[in-house]
Amino acid sequence: MSAHLHLLNASGRLSPYIENITECVDIVSVLLPVKDVDVVVRAGRRVIPEIGIGGFSPSAEAVYLTMDPDNPHFQDSLEREFVPILGHELHHCARHSGPGYGHLLGEALVTEGLACHFETELRGGAAPFYAHALDEVALQAVTARALDALECSYDHRSWFFGATAQNLPRHAGYSLGFRIVGRYLADCGTLASHSWAVPARDVLVLGLQTF
Repeated sequence: MSAHLHLLNASGRLSPYIENITECVDIVSVLLPVKDVDVVVRAGRRVIPEIGIGGFSPSAEAVYLTMDPDNPHFQDSLEREFVPILGHELHHCARHSGPGYGHLLGEALVTEGLACHFETELRGGAAPFYAHALDEVALQAVTARALDALECSYDHRSWFFGATAQNLPRHAGYSLGFRIVGRYLADCGTLASHSWAVPARDVLVLGLQTF
């Protein structure tokens, strides 16, 4: 993959981390079959509060990462979280170039579940905290709601970030997607890094069998 790093750093807030950022982009950029991706890194406050870093990928060609050096967790998180978060978003880029992110709830659950499992690969087996944010009782309740809505359009902020419109717990979509994809990967004996193009329906058929 050819990843082009664009560091927005006129303020100088990211200057102490430039070498680290560059090395991380180089490490992850060879792991997925995507190319010519612009990776834009900037300072800001719209991050995951628990780690001080956040990101999103709107297309096959772009990743946007935000880092907040003032976040109390940022210094500790930089070494262990930047590579997995970048990997999560680059996995989305790969999927954007194949079947797409998806417009239905079931498709989004698979896309995010795959990206979370790729993070787990990059962490050496440790899942991101938002992939197991729900206890079993809460997860079963969320699953019951999702089963009736897999082929429907959905409120992304509610399902994944806990916006109040749908009265869903924070990270519900990540936790459910992680569980569904995990069962699919285990059944197929494969990894998320090799499964970026798998159709969502195939994952849902296997991943939901025991629910």
